[in-house]
Amino acid sequence: MDTILASLGISPEESRIYLYLLDSKEVSASAVARSLGIPRPSIYGLLKKLSEKGLMKESQRNGIKVFSAEQPEKINLLFEKQKELLVSNQDAYKKLLPELQKKETIRFNNPKLQLFEGTEGLKKILNDMLLYRNKETQAFWPIKKMVEVLGPDFFRYHNKERIKNNLYTRAIWPRREAVDIKAHPYLGVGSEFKREIRIAPLEVSFSMGYWIYGNKVAFISSRKESFGFILESAEFAQMILTQFEIIWKQSTSLRVSKDDTQSFLEELERYR
Repeated sequence: MDTILASLGISPEESRIYLYLLDSKEVSASAVARSLGIPRPSIYGLLKKLSEKGLMKESQRNGIKVFSAEQPEKINLLFEKQKELLVSNQDAYKKLLPELQKKETIRFNNPKLQLFEGTEGLKKILNDMLLYRNKETQAFWPIKKMVEVLGPDFFRYHNKERIKNNLYTRAIWPRREAVDIKAHPYLGVGSEFKREIRIAPLEVSFSMGYWIYGNKVAFISSRKESFGFILESAEFAQMILTQFEIIWKQSTSLRVSKDDTQSFLEELERYR
């Protein structure tokens, strides 16, 4: 019952008083304070709050103020009022939304740069992507070096969250950076993995990777330099995406056997 009343903004002490009054007839403030061990100076304020919420009524008996609980059905009325208030506030928010979206557009037009260092900093870079839902992303990704830097356990977790958040990825790997999928089953391809991987031409080699998501581009270095940054800029993201698409067209699709990734898919099913 305390949890139900708390959802209506009723404090634990107010809840105790209301439930006590339900079990009692008309009682004085001093009797409530004495029975529940609540300091006398506090009791009147708590009783007033219950009265304002419609859960208590006040009357006189032999010249003394006495208090009693309203019927429990009044609690349902509080829920109805709360629902009406939520709907009203939601309608007001919908009217404000176009203006808020304009401000968001202005915010995106102001480039922002965040720098990170060390392994934990680099993990924060990729975790930033997990704040989003239902996006298509693009990764220019030297996967072997990235696994060396961040570790297979991190990528296993990251892939689970990425798939859960419906972040579809097209990834390009350098030919010399490809890894054995049997050893890394979380790097599968297809609809279940929400990912397509292509292998870049042999002459396209890189040790630093980037990941495009929305108006952000996350860059991560190799273990040697161990730094990275997130640049939020619509123009910059579009420029990098154009480069990505050129190499994507020149790259070949990576074929992966389902047998090599089945263990992760079973793990993913349990994760959901």
